[in-house]
Amino acid sequence: MYQIFKDQLEKTKLIITGIKRNQRMGRESGVDEVTMLKIEEDCKRLEALSAELDKMQEEFRKKSEEAHAALDVLKGRTKKVKKAIKTKYDQTWWVKFGIPDKR
Repeated sequence: MYQIFKDQLEKTKLIITGIKRNQRMGRESGVDEVTMLKIEEDCKRLEALSAELDKMQEEFRKKSEEAHAALDVLKGRTKKVKKAIKTKYDQTWWVKFGIPDKR
């Protein structure tokens, strides 16, 4: 969970708890039950969205690691092919094999 979400949820839950403990004074200050219910729903929604984000970030991390591993494999194989061509043929032929290297 992002820290900003966590902080806001903690602050809001403290306020909800305080107002529930002092309902009469809360009502006197203009805070009605409908507003409190909406705030509680907002908290639940933010918690659900945050959990969904955490899950997506974990999936992204895994896919990113997979992609980097695939990149390493591709680079290794390409390097091997380039080396084979470079050791077998003169550099004037390299460009014909799609190798733009000069040395």
